[in-house]
Amino acid sequence: MEDPKDIASLLLEQKWEASFYQIVEQYSERLFRCAVHILGDDAAAQDAVQEAFISIWNNLHSFKGNSAPFTWCYSIVRNQSLRDLKKMRRRGHSLPLEALYTRAADQELAWDAERIEAQVQKSMGKLPEVQRMVFEMRHLHEMSFQEISALLGTSVGGLKASYHHAKKKVERDLTFELNKWTPTDSHRHGQE
Repeated sequence: MEDPKDIASLLLEQKWEASFYQIVEQYSERLFRCAVHILGDDAAAQDAVQEAFISIWNNLHSFKGNSAPFTWCYSIVRNQSLRDLKKMRRRGHSLPLEALYTRAADQELAWDAERIEAQVQKSMGKLPEVQRMVFEMRHLHEMSFQEISALLGTSVGGLKASYHHAKKKVERDLTFELNKWTPTDSHRHGQE
């Protein structure tokens, strides 16, 4: 078997099946998290990733090595997820961030990890688009600034500034919400 870490070499050597196998093997989980983050629904995310994998397979020959393979795959999954989100919105489905926040509140959760994550998602929804994208890619998908720079075509310095501003805004929003919360809040959610 080929070295599992050398997807770029497999692609550049035109070993399509081996490279696709490694892409699925190594990136599936991270790409699925990307789709879930955008769509807010596991089933919709699964569909988006499957469509994206079809597109990845059909376009393996177009990989030129100008970006990392993960960055290339991530952009395909992200674009597919955004297209699916537009379709969902046209059909009247609720937005993913609202769905996450509502789900956390309906489960009468205090400030456990799920509710904190839901609040982070809600706070991210308030960010300007570039800051939100950079924060999402860096914080949620653990991409390096170099990978984000290649994907967005922006300087690393500009991305670091955007990430810093986004992080401060999310932290400020989260701190404000945590300070507002009292133990009776979880009971109120159950009564509404």
